[in-house]
Amino acid sequence: MTQTWKKIATVSLAAVMLTGSLAGCGQQAVSIDKENPSINVMTKAYNTESASPDSPVLQKLEEFLGTKLNITWVPSTSYDEKVTAAMGSGEYPQVMLVGSRSSSVIQNSRAGTFWDVTDKLTDAEKFPNLAQTDPTVNHNTSIDGKVYGVYRSRELGRAGVSIRKDWLDKLGLEQPKTIDDFYNVLKAFKEQDPDGNGANDTYGMIVTDYLDGPLNNIAIWMGAPNQYGIKDGKLAPAFMFDEYLEALKFMNKCYNEGLINQDMATYSSDKWNEQFLSGKAGVIIDVADRARRLAQNIQAIDPNAVVDVFGYVTKDASSEPRTLPTTGYDGYYVFPKTSVATEEDLDFILGVMDKANEQEALNLMNYGIEGRNYDLDADGYVVKKDDANLTKEYNDLNQFSTGIVATELQIKYATDVAEKIQEVYDENKLHTVANPAEPYVSDTYSTRGPQLDAIMSEANTKFIVGQISEDEWKAQRDRWLQQGGQKVIDELNKAYEEDDSVQK
Repeated sequence: MTQTWKKIATVSLAAVMLTGSLAGCGQQAVSIDKENPSINVMTKAYNTESASPDSPVLQKLEEFLGTKLNITWVPSTSYDEKVTAAMGSGEYPQVMLVGSRSSSVIQNSRAGTFWDVTDKLTDAEKFPNLAQTDPTVNHNTSIDGKVYGVYRSRELGRAGVSIRKDWLDKLGLEQPKTIDDFYNVLKAFKEQDPDGNGANDTYGMIVTDYLDGPLNNIAIWMGAPNQYGIKDGKLAPAFMFDEYLEALKFMNKCYNEGLINQDMATYSSDKWNEQFLSGKAGVIIDVADRARRLAQNIQAIDPNAVVDVFGYVTKDASSEPRTLPTTGYDGYYVFPKTSVATEEDLDFILGVMDKANEQEALNLMNYGIEGRNYDLDADGYVVKKDDANLTKEYNDLNQFSTGIVATELQIKYATDVAEKIQEVYDENKLHTVANPAEPYVSDTYSTRGPQLDAIMSEANTKFIVGQISEDEWKAQRDRWLQQGGQKVIDELNKAYEEDDSVQK
């Protein structure tokens, strides 16, 4: 790895902000040596020890890809700062993960800092795997209609409700189908002694300081849009719709009746599982795959506990199913022009990323080398070897995976809920409610988003716990408009109106 690229690690964030400059004045790009190719990559690390250059797994991956990967691992907690530092200094790797369309990412994209890969991702002849990217997700990552990176694929229909099925069975209840059923289950979990210990010591649902998870799901069930909807032919925030207020009122009712934890405003999402695992509550609205972790961990505490999962309830028996989708991606890899010299080099790098979507590469990045880091059972499922030294050989390599084509081997989990989770994903996808504003960029929101979000987040929490009235909540909504929210709406609508790809 060159000294030029190593310098990024020591650039101070304060110095970056003082420059106020866009990338483009940093290192001079050097063409890739096709005889002995290598690529510099910057991505996230979630482990204290990531795969090192001498890792047998990384070396095997490089052999398969025909390219050496010089990976700079950056702790996930400080990753955004490193991206900002790179943009300020103009010193980039050839492949860099960006976590979101921040103001600096948008600004640099518009300034031509990154290669436009819009047409590349539809070239099935050159890039047969990357050409399978979802057009909707590409649209979601786009800036002014152009795609500047290869996204890391995530489940669209990931939302799910984890629930104590053994409690349902004990009380003679079925999986809830409607919002009324859901309320009745929460009420029964509080009032009918589902754990059978004779004490009034249980409640329905755990809610944390991450209120958006449960609230946004319930709002979708009620009929509200996903973040933004169409009102009188124009984009409008979800909280401008009556159904959103219905969701708040539902949660307020549950709070007043003790069906959700009374410390929800301050209860950390880091402890979300604790009350479920300890048998104090029986429902969590979050992602479906949380159910797998709950099912695995609860067995050591209560071997008789049974965890189930479902994707949604409907507003009433006659309503169509509606589910809250993810954006379909978790960051995307960009290719800076200051480090990727030519379109030929860009095509080479995209070819490597395309090959990284083949099964052998995916298996290496996710599990390591068969026979060394894992074995296969009689049914062809992966059985990882429980050895920290072997695990660190492939730690975080999956962060380089884009997962466009999911062909990797699978792990067989010990709990029945694992198969149910995939069923929830598949069913949810049929009923997702798209965010019509997702592809558009508001410059005001890019700079004032956190402050604006805080206004409504605080108002929602206060309404649910009864600290403010409906009129006071609406006053906070007006404050959101006055503090810059109206400008956000106007900017998004301008982009929406100029988008000829959308039928209006």
